[in-house]
Amino acid sequence: MKDFLKTFTAVVLGTALVIMTGFFMIVGSITSMIRMGLGTTTSVIPDRSIMYISFENSVVTQDSDIPTIGFLPLNLNISRGGTGFLSIVRAIEQATDDPSVRMIYLDPQYLNAQMTHIEEIRNALISFRQSGKPVISYAISYSQQAYYLASAADKVILNPDGDITLQGFSLGVNYYKGLMDKLGLEAQVIRHGNYKSGGEPFTASRMGEMERQQMASYLTSCWEHWSSEIDNLRHLKAGTIDSLCSVTFLTEASKAKEIGLVDELWHKDEMISYLSSIYNGLPESKLPLISLENYISYREMHKRRIPGNKIALVYATGDIAMGKGMGQIFAESFADQLRQYRNDSTVKAVVVYIESAGGDPLAAGIIARELQLTAANKPVTVSMGDIAASGGYWIACAAHKIYVHPSTLTGSIGVYSLLFNGEKGFSDVLRIRNETVDTHPFSHIVSWYHRKSERELQIIRQQVESTYNRFVNTVANNRHMERSKAESLADGRVWSGKEAIVNGLADHQGGLSDAVRAAADMAGLTDYRIVTFPKPFRLMEMIGRPVRKASAGINTVIQGQIQDLLGEGGILARLPFDEKAISW
Repeated sequence: MKDFLKTFTAVVLGTALVIMTGFFMIVGSITSMIRMGLGTTTSVIPDRSIMYISFENSVVTQDSDIPTIGFLPLNLNISRGGTGFLSIVRAIEQATDDPSVRMIYLDPQYLNAQMTHIEEIRNALISFRQSGKPVISYAISYSQQAYYLASAADKVILNPDGDITLQGFSLGVNYYKGLMDKLGLEAQVIRHGNYKSGGEPFTASRMGEMERQQMASYLTSCWEHWSSEIDNLRHLKAGTIDSLCSVTFLTEASKAKEIGLVDELWHKDEMISYLSSIYNGLPESKLPLISLENYISYREMHKRRIPGNKIALVYATGDIAMGKGMGQIFAESFADQLRQYRNDSTVKAVVVYIESAGGDPLAAGIIARELQLTAANKPVTVSMGDIAASGGYWIACAAHKIYVHPSTLTGSIGVYSLLFNGEKGFSDVLRIRNETVDTHPFSHIVSWYHRKSERELQIIRQQVESTYNRFVNTVANNRHMERSKAESLADGRVWSGKEAIVNGLADHQGGLSDAVRAAADMAGLTDYRIVTFPKPFRLMEMIGRPVRKASAGINTVIQGQIQDLLGEGGILARLPFDEKAISW
């Protein structure tokens, strides 16, 4: 009966979610098709053209034509469509040397992207500007993300009725001890690392002092970088942005102009008139505008011959887990692919982009081993996104060179095990009593119906210690440092990218495009093409898929939501949160 109810509930929930998701996918697909049908393509780039960059389409890790489903919550982790940040960066880099592109017109009104993705696009805009070509930004209002990007422009323009939001950074983590007590659930945590906070949300009612200190240090480091970058490029007195955020989070247009946050207060028609004046009074309809998307398509369609030499770009995003599959970092799938790249003579170098809070240490070790073997054979570089910590760093440390942004959260070299006891909840709340019959003292170790004994905890503690030592040794060996040095940087502590370069956990400040260039230089390549893994997920791939597989995917989402609340069992090399917990 119990199994029937579980199965019945899963089927009902799964079917409902499949129907809802399917409906919104169809709506999104139709919208995308209409947009594509109404959109224009170009067979030629206008002479002295203006590249127009807006962010109505999402900025994502990999290019994808899957429609963005704005109706559904982000925590369902349903793939978003959009333009990959590397494609945007490479297009700006190509436009820098393209004589047919005269300037960039930036519209960051709807920008919503990861912190490091914005950083990389911003750096590309700065290089474009330094080449002697102007960048102009216009928006009705600027969010904090949008303004940080816009500060790279020569001229920042705001609508006279608009405003700029600058509020600083924040991190929010839920603590479930009160709920656990109410439900009669108990969490038992074993960890190595004074700063390793994994499991703490289930054993404490509030953030521990050491966790608060390290996260405050990290956020302060990130904010110092962002605020000083804005001060410098806007030629403001040092500390202007920081002081502004201490007294308000919203700056109206006239005040923004007075402070120097913007150069002009123009309505949209005035912005168009300005562009027209640059082209000797050309009317709006004749302005040589080319969208970023059309520029990318044009460059793709007019490629010269396809080079034989390849650089493999591996996107390692999500939780690290054992098994095979897509959607996160599955050890066997990634290890198999790395082995193929290692044995492929046409692949001259491997670049790994890591966006992961960690996961299963065994899985991380398997991938790190394959990456280490590959690094003995050909150049390997790593680019870190917003978060590349714990198990994510375990993988990264095998590379020859590690590139980080100042705001990257990395390190967290530590391990923990999280176990749950629901005996009181089942008994007092649900009135369920469980009786066990065992053949051995530890036969019921996986049961939620009993508290782990001291002997059981001791066995798990030994596993945690063993895994931690393996982690530290891997870091020491791969980063060519004394074990004592690696130990001093471990203890579960997180570091910003800026700090990681200083302490030796990373090598250079830069992004994915820098990591690709470095790999090419190390391999002696000037002419190459990039092959990616996993392949970008395309809308057409979803057509014809059996419903059974779709519902299985939805059931996995449901299980994922439960795991997000209750945590995962076993030994973990993972942060207790991901990039969604941080508000930029």
